Formats: sequence, C-alpha cells, structure tokens
Amino acid sequence: MENGGELMLQSNALKKVVSQTVEFWREADILSKLHHPNVVAFYGVVQDGPGGTLATVTEYMVNGSLRHVLLCKDRHLDRRKRLIIAMDAAFGMEYLHSKNIVHFDLKCDNLLVNLKDPARPICKVGDFGLSKIKRNTLVTGGVRGTLPWMAPELLNGSSNKVSEKVDVFSFGIVLWEILTGEEPYANMHYGAIIGGIVNNTLRPPVPNYCDPEWRLLMEQCWAPDPMARPCFTEIARRLRVMSTAAQSKPPK
Repeated sequence: MENGGELMLQSNALKKVVSQTVEFWREADILSKLHHPNVVAFYGVVQDGPGGTLATVTEYMVNGSLRHVLLCKDRHLDRRKRLIIAMDAAFGMEYLHSKNIVHFDLKCDNLLVNLKDPARPICKVGDFGLSKIKRNTLVTGGVRGTLPWMAPELLNGSSNKVSEKVDVFSFGIVLWEILTGEEPYANMHYGAIIGGIVNNTLRPPVPNYCDPEWRLLMEQCWAPDPMARPCFTEIARRLRVMSTAAQSKPPK
C-alpha cells in the first residue's frame, strides 16, 4: 500500500512537471512572435548549464531596469523624460493586450530602459515569467504577481477569473514609482499591505507636486473597480498629450 501510494504521488508529480513544461513551451512560442519597439525582444530558450533549468534569451537594455535607474539619484530624469518612459511602457502594454497577453507582474523592476540618447529615453516591457494568454474575456488569475502591484481582485478570492485590467492597476502603481522614484509601501508589513489592498483603503500617498493630469490618470488606473480603469490605448493617448505639452515647457 505504501509503495502504491508512493508511485501514485510520483506519477502525479511527473504529470505536473510535464504539464508545466508543455505550458512553458507553448507560451515561449507565443512570446517569440511578439514584435514591438516597446516590448523587449524574446530570442529563445537555452538550458542554463548541464541538466540545469531553462533560461530565456532576450534583448539587452544598456541601463537595466527602471527601478535601478530611479534608485540612481545622480541620474536626473526630468518630467518630460518621465512622461516619455511612462508613455513607452503604456504603448508596450497596449500591444501585449492587443495580443491577448496579460503580464501579471508589471512594475519598474520589469521595465527596461536605454538612456544613451539624452534627449529621448527608451523604455520596454520585459520579464514575461508570469504572463498568461487570455482566452475569451477572462484569464485564470490565482495569486500571481508582486504584492504592492497586485490588484484587489487577485487577492480577495472572489473569483479565479480576472481581466487584463489587473495590469492597469499595476500601471497605476508604476506611475507613482516613476513620479516619486520610491518603492510603494516600503516600510509596511505584508499582512497590512494585503489587508489594505483588499479593503481598498490603501494606495500610495500622492505628493503635492504631482500634476493634476498625472494624478487623475494614476488614480483611475488603481481604481477598485476593474471596469472603471482605463484601457492602455486610452492611457497611452493621454500620456502622449501630456508628453507633447511638456515639450514646450522648461525641464523641472
């Protein structure tokens, strides 16, 4: 009986590994077909050493993650550049959603930048490790993502199906990161963060220097109701308008 139980457990574990491997390659194939100037190019999959885990090969972005750049206080990003970076990220996400891909882990750590041109930074969406392919109008959610950026519907357990608007919620937090250069809820315990997000009583504090247009967009993105959040086409359009207006103003 013990041997039978052990074999059953091993069989179930093997089925799970096979299922995960098939899913990995299926999604890798889809990601390899993505081509957009604001999405990090996906070149393929390699084995990380003999018998090692699989690793993805992607485009190299010279300045690394946007989080790293924001932490480098000596690298000044004026309002115009921050708007361009946010707009690029929105264009990348608009493209992913047009391909029915939900990212699930959108944050500044997963936005990669190239600042070689001092006049025009480039930002691209990367790290698709948690991405899911959307079918019909909803996608299987579950608890996936990084806590401060996770939408309430991913945490409250009300449904296992969520829409692509979980990425829009995350983008609202990203806008706050780009604005402040800080990490959300850095000094809070995880339990308090979960409770605050689920109860919709917690959002990052908006500084007084935030422009009204940026604040409105940011707060609409992290709205409790997914249906009230704008789509990325609308987000990109509004950021483009804000960016164009900033061109004629002196840097802040």
